[in-house]
Order: sequence, then structure tokens, then C-alpha cells
Amino acid sequence: MDQVGKIEQINGDKAIVSVKRVSACGDNCKSCGGSCNQKSVIIETDVDGDYEVGDYVEITTENEVLMKHILVLYGMPLLIMICVIGAVQLLSNSPNKDMISAVSALLSLVVSYFILKAYDKKEMEKNVLKFTIGKKL
Repeated sequence: MDQVGKIEQINGDKAIVSVKRVSACGDNCKSCGGSCNQKSVIIETDVDGDYEVGDYVEITTENEVLMKHILVLYGMPLLIMICVIGAVQLLSNSPNKDMISAVSALLSLVVSYFILKAYDKKEMEKNVLKFTIGKKL
């Protein structure tokens, strides 16, 4: 995945790069009436080459690692929710088991949020998502 970032600081062989997140409505903010302000994500990466503060650079990530994160982010809550619905449907003899399933499914999404938050913290500590500075733009 390629994105554009701006070098904010260079400390030895490390660079702090500000990457603007891609919005849901595309890159043409003038045609959008949402008035959204896109926050930048700050990343730290190795720098090798002739780069200066203020340069716009191409940032790349490894697709395999990124796809794993996307699969966990979207797949795990869905899988937990389906399992909870199935378990409630099989184990409940209540006449309101559909309503109980719906409420349980929503609660499973809340639980999934906290699981994903812990997973994200652990993965960021391991620093498995590597960003690489490509060419100067």
C-alpha cells in the first residue's frame, strides 16, 4: 500500500513522517460537503538517502502484514458475533431467543472492540507493521 507523507523530523537514521489518512469521500475535499478534517498519522521509520525535513515522500508498507491486520480487524468481530448468535440460538429455549441473540450480538461487538484494542497495542509494541520511505515526490 502506497501513501504520501511529509517528513517532519530527522533524527540520525530515523525519520518522523506525517501521513494524511485517505478519507472515505476521496481526495477531492472541495466537492465534499462534509467539512471533515483529516488527521495525520505520525509514523517513525528508518531513513537512508538524501531526505530533508519538509520533503514529501512515498511511504510503502508490506502488503502481507497489512492484509493480516485488515483480516483481524474485520474478520474477528464478525466471527465472534456469528458464534454468539449461534450459541444463543442453540442453547436458549426462551420464546424471545431472537431478541436475546440480537442483544448478545451487539454486546459481542463491544467485547470485540476491547479485544482489538489489546491486540493493536501488542502489535504496535512488536512493531510488525514496517513503513519504508520510497522516492521523493
